[in-house]
Amino acid sequence: MKVMNKKRIKLNKAEQLTLNEQKCLAEVSSPFVVNLKYSFQSPTDVFLILDLMTGGDLGYHLSQKGCFPRKECLYYGARIMLGLQALHDKGYVYRDLKPENCLLGEDGRVKLTDLGLATKITPTLHGAAGTRGYWAPEMLRRDSKGKRRPYGNTVDWFSFGCCLAEFISGTNPFRSEEALNFGMEKAGKRVKTQGTKVSKEKAIDCATLEMQPEFDSKFFNENAADICRRLLDKNEQTRLGVNGCNEIMSHPWFRDINWEEIIADRKRPPFVPPKDVNAASQSDIGTFAEDKTFQDTVLTEKDQAVYAKWQFTNEEAFAAEVIEFLIYERETGQVGGGMARGLVLVFVRLIACLLPTRHSSQPLHLVCGSLLLRCFGLVERVGEPGELAYWPEPASGYSIHDSSAN
Repeated sequence: MKVMNKKRIKLNKAEQLTLNEQKCLAEVSSPFVVNLKYSFQSPTDVFLILDLMTGGDLGYHLSQKGCFPRKECLYYGARIMLGLQALHDKGYVYRDLKPENCLLGEDGRVKLTDLGLATKITPTLHGAAGTRGYWAPEMLRRDSKGKRRPYGNTVDWFSFGCCLAEFISGTNPFRSEEALNFGMEKAGKRVKTQGTKVSKEKAIDCATLEMQPEFDSKFFNENAADICRRLLDKNEQTRLGVNGCNEIMSHPWFRDINWEEIIADRKRPPFVPPKDVNAASQSDIGTFAEDKTFQDTVLTEKDQAVYAKWQFTNEEAFAAEVIEFLIYERETGQVGGGMARGLVLVFVRLIACLLPTRHSSQPLHLVCGSLLLRCFGLVERVGEPGELAYWPEPASGYSIHDSSAN
């Protein structure tokens, strides 16, 4: 559960970023992106209920391992790439890809998280966003009038190239000692006449804009070096991925990947994290200080109105929880037969009210309903669309026949 205090959001003027994250999470449903189950609010806080990811982030695991074995690089790279494409397909650009924003589940599956900087792509989208050393050069470029140039979703493929190189070698090409020295020297010549020093941040930006990284053959074979080089192309028009992820998928470095297994989420992760990864108690983590500025901040009706559309229920998550609950009741025997049958029918009707029809041969609420009924032995089959056929006869007092007309 992610909890964000409304006062703190107001103090940081982060209302739009907060709303962007919730909206993006609600729109994107992918096994490669942390999914939003529910969002709700109280007078003081907003809440996001997300996939539970207890395996730590890839930044943590890189710090423990130095770099990843080839199988892990391929697996993580494939899933992260498909997560980015899922966002792009909905018209979003992620803008904050880095190992720390790639979380592992307890089974080792990796998903993108922290969509606070994700935003819809527009013709005028501009400005650096994300983490220095991972953002693309077009985020830093300016036109002849000194204004930031617009960019699109290809910035994510540059960040992907940075991450891929880091997975393989343990070092981000633009956050390395080599990049820092390059930037210090290049940028230093430009500010020498001004009598100022070059900051580390400016040096990294200079390297991002101008340095062509080299890929040590100790870590990079020919295909690994080629895919990183093409992803890190300074020209976004010729960068690998400009035409979508299919051209990245077809690169020889991914030759050993079974894409059907990856896309269907059937591929077994090559690494399962230990249970105590990257965990600490609340007392160790600490809390945000509530200083006088925080205490004096008042939430007005206008502030509360910002979150008028915050409530959200993921229909698939709701249906799955209903099924799990009823299976639990059946297995534990805590609810009697007649009452259980009654609950089943209540939930069938509830799902029918809450879940819209999907693009399939039968409406989703009927499919879910039939699954629930079959769990309790109340239905043998699903008939034509809109019909639930019972066998054996339902318990006395319960009868149902849904038709498409209803």
